Amino acid sequence: MSATTIQTQTRTRQTVLRDYELHHSPSTAQVAGRSEAAPASRPQSAPLNPPNWDTTHRRVPPYRPINRDRDQSEVRIYTSTVEQVFVGTMFTGVLIHATAAKLWRGTVGRFNDGVFKYNIGGEI
Repeated sequence: MSATTIQTQTRTRQTVLRDYELHHSPSTAQVAGRSEAAPASRPQSAPLNPPNWDTTHRRVPPYRPINRDRDQSEVRIYTSTVEQVFVGTMFTGVLIHATAAKLWRGTVGRFNDGVFKYNIGGEI
């Protein structure tokens, strides 16, 4: 008979954070055999594309900050009445089916439990 032992390893917060430590490349660049120090804070600018490049095909809307005070009545949930009727009917059907199955199991299902059972996949 074998025995299983569990050894817990106690780790401090610093050792956990050390796992996620970032390692950056050195800040000196070798250019033609000489070393130049990179400036400490280099302004990051977006790369400029040629002016004749078409970017309208991307259909990306302009940046808009989040409106945290938005009225929920302004939010469009359904795109059409047909979609609203379809989704409502579908969920109502699921609710009716679940309620009927629960009632069946509580009453007649004690004697005949195969009515609200469905084979899934390759079940026989």
